[in-house]
Formats: sequence, structure tokens, C-alpha cells
Amino acid sequence: MMKKFTQLAMAAAVIGATSFGAAATPVTNFYFSQSAGIVDPTTDASVDTYFNSGSGLTFGGTSAALPTPLYPTGTAATMSWYGAGANPQNLTNAPSSLAVTTYTSNNNLEVSGNGDGLWNEGEVWRITNLHHHNEALLLGPNANLALLSPLWVADIVANLRIFSDSVGGTLIHQELNSTTQVSFNETYNQNSNVSLCAPPNPHNTACDDIYTDLTPASFAPTYFFYNGTQYELSFGLEAGAGAIIYPDPLRVFTAESFPGDSDVYVTMAWRAVPEPGSLALAGLGLTALAALRRRKNLAA
Repeated sequence: MMKKFTQLAMAAAVIGATSFGAAATPVTNFYFSQSAGIVDPTTDASVDTYFNSGSGLTFGGTSAALPTPLYPTGTAATMSWYGAGANPQNLTNAPSSLAVTTYTSNNNLEVSGNGDGLWNEGEVWRITNLHHHNEALLLGPNANLALLSPLWVADIVANLRIFSDSVGGTLIHQELNSTTQVSFNETYNQNSNVSLCAPPNPHNTACDDIYTDLTPASFAPTYFFYNGTQYELSFGLEAGAGAIIYPDPLRVFTAESFPGDSDVYVTMAWRAVPEPGSLALAGLGLTALAALRRRKNLAA
């Protein structure tokens, strides 16, 4: 009986170790390209997106469509909105705007890493920049202040591609047409009276503008398999100059200044994830070896 148990324990240990080793095939680094843009909320097919022209502000439209198939169909780099005319703080009636810039791993935008210029496991890299340009906008006659919050709701759509050898090289994973819906509150300037601003108002300006993520699932981890190993992609949001991030719900507050600029970045990291079955077999092997050792000690 002891001999049979020893054989079973050794077999379980070998199977567990072999399976665990196969699941941990090493990859030194991956490469990525992110291509994203804004969809015109006044012309897209979604019933959830819009621009509130009754607010007293005017939609300035989007820039030229970005090239497909690299970018999602119908996306643009910039969206803008205007006031009803010039004012002392904006003599040319320049528009406020949101611009989307995306990166590849060739851009070497590490947030945390070893500085070798390669997207290694566990390193956080920027993949998208959202840039808000703010101007003092004059409200038109019959303006409805209630329609400023939100002023608009729009979709930001992205194509993410992962490569094994170089950007644009061997494609091993892609996530196409990933959509994040964003709303924007163009808060009414309270004659510099910060006490009239609804909390939170973290920049303490009168009053902070607010972007809100209406698609929280867009920051959930995603997974893919490559050479028998499962990998996880994790996403985050990093505040740049002029931006403060609040979670639950995910909001970005930008300072009210004339003109003013704020930046926020979408980040991404990757890691290898052992398969549950492999972990179970490895655990079985270790348990069997431990039991075998106890039996030998008792026999001694």
C-alpha cells in the first residue's frame, strides 16, 4: 500500500510541476497600438448621445474623420463648442474643445517601468491622452442653464492591438470598437463666487468643469491567450496637469480658467495569469509530496 501511494504522489507531483511550467511560458515584452477618436454626438446612431444646443452654446462639430481601418469608423480627433459671441475674457470667441491623442509602444510613454523602452510585464504605459481646452463662453439669449449639466454626451471609440514582435508586426490580440461613453458638465461661472459651486469642487475654481465616465466596464481587465499562456490587460486613468480624478462614479474635474488646459491619460499594463487548472494540478502535486513526506516521517 505504501509503495502504491508513493507512486501516486510522485505522479501527481510530476504532472503538477509539468503543467505549472507549461502555463508559465516566459514572454519578455509585448508591443501595442491604440487608435481612438470621438464620434459626433449629433449625427451618430446612438439615442444616448447628444449636444444640448438649447443651453445657449453652439456645437462646433468634429475634425476630419480619422483613417480606417486603423481607427474606428466615423471617429475624429477633436470636438469643439462655441459661445454666442465674444466677451472680455474671450475676445475672438475661441471654442472650448476635447481632443483625443493615442499612442503606440514606440512612443515610450512609461508611467512606471525600468526605462529600457520596452513594454515589459507589470509596467504601466500611457495609451491615450484626453486634452480639454477651456475658454470663457458667452451664453446666448434664452439660455437654459439646466442643459449645461451635462452639455453633451459622446462616445469615444478605440481599436487596441497587441503584437508579439513589433508595432504593426505579428498581431496576437485585438479589441476593436471598444466604446466609452462620456458626459461633460460645462458648469456655469458663478461670478467668481466659489461658495456657490456644488461640491466636490476640488480645484476650488468657479466652477470646475466635470467629465463623467458613463461606461465603468470600459476599465475592466481583458484577457487573451498566447503560446498556451493567458495574459491580462489592466487599464487605469492617470491625472495630468489641470485634472483631478474622483472614483465611484469615475469623474475628471478640470479647473475653470480662461484659457485653460487639462490632461488625463488612459493607461495599460499586462501580466501573465496561470490557468486555474494548472494551479490546481500544481497544488495537487505539492500536497501529495507533503503527504508523502509525513508518511515517511511516521514510518521512521
